[in-house]
Amino acid sequence: MASTRKPRISWVVISTGVPIAGGFGAAQFLTIARAETNAALGWLYSLAAFVVLAAALVVAIVAKVLESRRASTVAEAREEQLVQLRDNLMPVASTIADMARHPLAEREPYLESVAKVAASALASVVGTHVDRPRAVVYLLDAEEHPGMRSIAHSGRGERPGPFLANTERGDAALNFLDGHRRAFYENLSDGTKPVGYDGTMKDYKTFVAVPIWTETGAYGMVTLDAPTAYSLDAGDVALTEVIAEIMSAAFEVAQDQDSPPLGA
Repeated sequence: MASTRKPRISWVVISTGVPIAGGFGAAQFLTIARAETNAALGWLYSLAAFVVLAAALVVAIVAKVLESRRASTVAEAREEQLVQLRDNLMPVASTIADMARHPLAEREPYLESVAKVAASALASVVGTHVDRPRAVVYLLDAEEHPGMRSIAHSGRGERPGPFLANTERGDAALNFLDGHRRAFYENLSDGTKPVGYDGTMKDYKTFVAVPIWTETGAYGMVTLDAPTAYSLDAGDVALTEVIAEIMSAAFEVAQDQDSPPLGA
């Protein structure tokens, strides 16, 4: 992917300061040259003014060229990211569409397929700039084993364990779903931790969690984590929220009534 690195502070100072200082210096040399009675020294000061002004113009031109190239590079990087996002999310949409065409009793297996594609898309896009991320989709199970279990994961490590009711960690996660709000912890090592965090999740230092819910209730959540603190940013949070919203549509389709036959 094209580089989007910001210019160094030293170059910003040079590219801004040199043209200003050069213009001022050239003006001073020209002023001295006009007042100089010695013709040779006058030409020498005039030459110095020309050299200083030329150097300032060269720096200004180089700065403009680099700025133009950098803008082009950023635009190309954004375009690549959008194309990658489309390529990764299109299979999610098509799988949901396939699920909706089947009778209600046959949709549950498709739900896990959607979750796997969604988790893979999230981990893949984030993985372009974050080292070893992991995306997980959890399903709320309120009947057989009250709590939440992973139905899909992608990226680093193994499938995470469930959140079980009547445990501090599990109850905290279930209460989190009721709030219908996302959680973002940039650095778990600085003492800021979620309620119920029991220290067993040692393989990640930052994570995002977004509930999957609609007006009819909560269905589970999508999480994104990484082993390096501060490696996730606001864009990763927003993408996790998009995946959770897409999954909410999938859950609704999985429980919706059968579509009427064509022509009915």
